[in-house]
Amino acid sequence: MADPTSIAVINLGSQRVGGAVFGRTAGGDLILKRYEFVEMDGDPSVDVSRLPQLKVALSELVSKLKIRGQKTWCAVPGHPVFSRFVKLPPVQGDKLSQIVEFEARQNVPWQLDEVSWDYEVVTKSDLGEVEVVLAAMKCEPLNEMHQEVVSCGIKVVGVDVGPLALYNAFRYSYPDVDEPALVVDLGARSTNLVFVEGERFFTRNLLVGGAAVTNAIGKEFSISFPEAERQKCSQGFVALGGAVEDHPDEGVNAMSKVMRNSMTRLHAEIMRTITFYRSQQGGSAPKRIFLAGGGSAAGYIAEFFAEKLKLPVEVFNGLRGVQPDRGVNAEAAKVDAPALGELVGLALRGMGSCPCEIELVPDALAASRDAARRAPALVLAGFCILGALAASIFWFKSASAAIEGRAALMQADGARLSKLANDIRQLEIKQEELRVRSSQLEQVVTDRSWWARLLNDLNQQFENDLIWLTLIEPLKDDKPTTAPLWGGSVEKPTSEPTKSGAPAAPVYKLRLHGLYRGNAEGEQKVVYDFAAKLAIMDAFIMTDFEAKRDQYVKVDTGVEEDRYAYHFEITMPLRTPLQFK
Repeated sequence: MADPTSIAVINLGSQRVGGAVFGRTAGGDLILKRYEFVEMDGDPSVDVSRLPQLKVALSELVSKLKIRGQKTWCAVPGHPVFSRFVKLPPVQGDKLSQIVEFEARQNVPWQLDEVSWDYEVVTKSDLGEVEVVLAAMKCEPLNEMHQEVVSCGIKVVGVDVGPLALYNAFRYSYPDVDEPALVVDLGARSTNLVFVEGERFFTRNLLVGGAAVTNAIGKEFSISFPEAERQKCSQGFVALGGAVEDHPDEGVNAMSKVMRNSMTRLHAEIMRTITFYRSQQGGSAPKRIFLAGGGSAAGYIAEFFAEKLKLPVEVFNGLRGVQPDRGVNAEAAKVDAPALGELVGLALRGMGSCPCEIELVPDALAASRDAARRAPALVLAGFCILGALAASIFWFKSASAAIEGRAALMQADGARLSKLANDIRQLEIKQEELRVRSSQLEQVVTDRSWWARLLNDLNQQFENDLIWLTLIEPLKDDKPTTAPLWGGSVEKPTSEPTKSGAPAAPVYKLRLHGLYRGNAEGEQKVVYDFAAKLAIMDAFIMTDFEAKRDQYVKVDTGVEEDRYAYHFEITMPLRTPLQFK
C-alpha cells in the first residue's frame, strides 16, 4: 500500500533502472528508506529493444520497492534531451517568458509543438543580463517512457532531467564546496558533465559511455556484448600510465588497455568541453573533479582522470547529506552512493524548492493536470446545469399554453417566410459565386509571395557566415527550366496556362549552389548540417535525407591553403510541384 508520507523516485537510466523511497525528518533532511537497481541486458545504444526491456525492468523495480500506486518523480537520461544555455538582454519579469520562447524557437532543433520544453534562470548579472538553460525533448519518446512507467501502476507527478537532478543533489550534498567543480557522470550510453561554480551551473552530454567501452572489449576479443559487459564488471580496470607492472593475466591486461584507450577518448571530449565552458560561457576552470554514475566503479578510473586532468579527483557521494534508514545496508549503500545522485535530486523535487526546477511534461500528465485544474469549475458548472434544467422544465410547462396560442399566428406567417426563404437562397447562391471568385484572387496574391517566403525560410537556416548561397535553379527532370533565381529572371509560380494555350511546365526540384568557407578537413560538415535543416522545411519532402544524403548533397573538398571557399550543391525535391510559364 502506498505511503503518503514517503517520496518515491525512479531514474530511467540507459542500462539500468534505479528507484528509491525517501522520507524526511522534522528538520527537513532526507532519509533513505530503501533503494533498488535493476539491470537491463543488451546494448543500450540499440533503441529498438529498449522499451520492452524498460517495461520488464520497471515491473521488477516496482515490485521490489513496493511502490505500486504511489506518486513518483521520474528522471529521463540526458542523451535524448536537447539543452542550451542562452544569455538574454535585460528584460522585465513579465517579458522574460516571451523572450525565452522566442529563443527556444531559434535554438531547439524541432518544432515547439513536437516537444515538451522548459527553462530555468541560471544567473542574473549586475547589469541585468539573464542566463537561462533551455531543455527540450521530443514528445514521442517522452510519452513512450511515461506510458511504460504508468503501465506498472505508478502515478507520475513530474519528469526531471537526469543531469539537472544530479546538479540539485550536488548542491544539497556538498554545500561546503565553494570552488569551481566538475561532476563527471559516467553513464552507460553517454557521459554527463555538470559544471558547478557557486550558484551558476552548466551541463553538456557526451555520447561516450560505458557501452562504448563494452563494445570495444567485445570487438577486441570477438565476444558478445553481454559477455564483454560481464568481464568488464568482474575483471576490468583502467590501465595506469607510466612504468607500471602489467597484470599477470594477459587477457585482463589487454582489456585494461582497451578500457584506457576508451577513457582517453572521453578525456579528450572533457577537455574540449572545459575549453568551451571557459571561452564561450565565461566560466572558470574546475578545481575539483567528482566522478558519479555506474562507470565510477571501474578500477583505477579516479587515478586515470587525476593523471590526465592534473586535478584532485574523488568519487561523488550521493548520500553525503542523506540519513540512511536502519533497514538500509550501510556497506551496500556506500558502494552504490555514486549512482544515487539523480535519485537524491528527484527526492528534493518531491520535497519542494530546488536550485533547478526544469520539468518535461508528457501529454498524458499535461491532460491530467489540466483536468484537475478544471475540476472545481466543472462541478460548479454541473450544479448550474441542473438548476437551469429545473428552471427550464417549469418554464416550458407554463409556456406551452402560450405557444399553442401563437401556433396559428405562426402558420399565417409561414407563407410570407417561405417567400423570404426563396429570396435568401438566391442571395446565398450569388454569395457562393462571389466567394469562389474571391478565393481565386486570394490564391493569386499568395502565389505572388511564394518565392519571398521561400527565400526568407532559407535565410532562417543560416547560423553563421561559414556558408552562403550563390544560385538557385528550378529543375524539371533534373534540368534547369528557367534562368537562375539569383543573377537572372524567374517567373513566379502560377496555375494558369500560358498565353499560347499550352499547359505550364511543372517544376519538381530546386537546386541550390553555394560556397562554404575553410580548407580544414571536416569543414564540409557545415554543408551537411545546413542541408539537414532544409530537409525538415515544409516546402521540401526529404524524409529519407539521412539514408540518401549523398544523393541530395554534393560537396567539393580539399586542403588547398590558398583557397578561400569550396563549392557545394543541394538538390531538394519539392513537396508540391510548381507551375512556370
